[in-house]
Amino acid sequence: MKMARAMVLMGCVASMLAGSTQAEEAGGKPTAKVRVGTYDSRSVAVAFAGSEAFSKWMGDLKAENDKAKASGDLKRVSEIEAEGATRQKLMHKQGFSTAPVDDILEQIKDRLPAIKKKAGVIDLVSKWDKAGLARYKDAELVDVTMALADAFNPNDRQRKSAMEIQKHDPIPLEQAEKIKD
Repeated sequence: MKMARAMVLMGCVASMLAGSTQAEEAGGKPTAKVRVGTYDSRSVAVAFAGSEAFSKWMGDLKAENDKAKASGDLKRVSEIEAEGATRQKLMHKQGFSTAPVDDILEQIKDRLPAIKKKAGVIDLVSKWDKAGLARYKDAELVDVTMALADAFNPNDRQRKSAMEIQKHDPIPLEQAEKIKD
């Protein structure tokens, strides 16, 4: 009798194990949820605007402008001034609206893998990028805004501004395009 019970028990265990394997093969195995880092691009732009990277970006343009002025190359001066105006319009759209900040993130590309790893995310997508977010419709969204902003080593005032802008809705891109300095 003990032997019969043992055989039945072993049969049940074998059956359970086989069922478990089949469930895993049929997709029943639980999978880890995909995590995607999201960010408010305006905060990234605000942090960038006070950074060393920004100073270099604009400083190089100013130095080139000074050189063109000193050599009397008025055509080049005009081109550089147009570039400066284009950059300013872009910063308005990035800092106050929803324009992508890929060019800004390029400034900290060496830090992005560590930021993603620390947050446990596979990608970074602006919270305003509806098409980008649609690619990860079932993903867990993780806010990495301040991790990205902090990668620019903002001073206290810039960091506070980067946090503060998140409390306000972005303005339409068309309106940001019209901002005059």
